[in-house]
Amino acid sequence: MSHKPASIRFWNGNKSAPRKRYEAELAQQLLSRVDPDIVLKVDHSDRMTAQAEADIFDEGFDLLITVAGNPKFDGVEKRIISWPIAFGVLGCRIPVCRHDQRERILARSDTPFKTATIALPADWADVPIFQANGFPVAAQTSLEACFEQVSCGAADYLCLGANEVQAVLEDYGKPYPDLGIATGQVLHYPMPLQFYCHPKARDLQAQLTAVLDEYQCSGGLFTLFERHFGAQVAALDLQQCQVHPLRNPLLRNGSRLAESLSPLLGTPNPAG
Repeated sequence: MSHKPASIRFWNGNKSAPRKRYEAELAQQLLSRVDPDIVLKVDHSDRMTAQAEADIFDEGFDLLITVAGNPKFDGVEKRIISWPIAFGVLGCRIPVCRHDQRERILARSDTPFKTATIALPADWADVPIFQANGFPVAAQTSLEACFEQVSCGAADYLCLGANEVQAVLEDYGKPYPDLGIATGQVLHYPMPLQFYCHPKARDLQAQLTAVLDEYQCSGGLFTLFERHFGAQVAALDLQQCQVHPLRNPLLRNGSRLAESLSPLLGTPNPAG
C-alpha cells in the first residue's frame, strides 16, 4: 500500500473560469470525505503547450480533471476514475456565430453545421471529434483566434460547452459584438469529464472512486453542479433545443461512455 499524502496537488489549469471553480470545489468536497485533514493544493495556472499538459504528473501533481479519452494523455501513465463528474455538459456544444450569418448557416441543409466551417483551437480534443464526423475544421492557435476568425468571416462558427459558453463569450467576445449564441441549437457528443490520478496514486484512486460513488448516489454531485451551472444551463433551455448528435471516436467502441446522452438534453434530431 502506498503512503497516503498529507496533501494533494491538483492541477486545474487550461480551462474556463466556470470549470475551474466547479472542479476545484468538487475535488475539495470529495477529499474532505476521504479525510478531513487532507490539504488540497490547487494550481490554476495554464500550461502553454500540449506537451506541458501531458507532462503534468512529472511535475509531481497527484490529480487533474480532463475529458475522457483526451489524446494529450495517450501514452501517459495514469489512473482513471471512471465516474463522469459533470453530467455530460461539456459535450453539449453551443454554437457561437455572427448574428448576420445564423440564418444562412441553419438554412444550408438538414445538417447545417456539417456544411459550415468550425474554428477550434488546434490542441483541443474537439478537433479530431469534428474531423471524424466529417465537419470542416479551421484549426487555430488559440481560443482568441477562433473568435477573431468567426468575426471576420474566415470561419462560420465556434462551439463551447453549455456550462461555459456565456461566460467565455463575455470574456473573449467583447471585441466582437457581432457574435452571439445560436440559440436553440446543440451539437452533442459524449465528452465526459473524469479525474485522472498520478500512476502511483493507487490509494487515492480507490478512495476517490468510493466517495464519488457515494456523492453521486446521495444527490450531492447534482446539487453542486446545479449551484455552479444550473442558471446557465436553464437559460439555454437545452430540453427544447434541436440536438445534432455526433460520435466521439476518442472513446473506445463498446464503452458505456461512447453511447451516453447527456441527461440535460431532450431528444436528438435524427437528421443531425
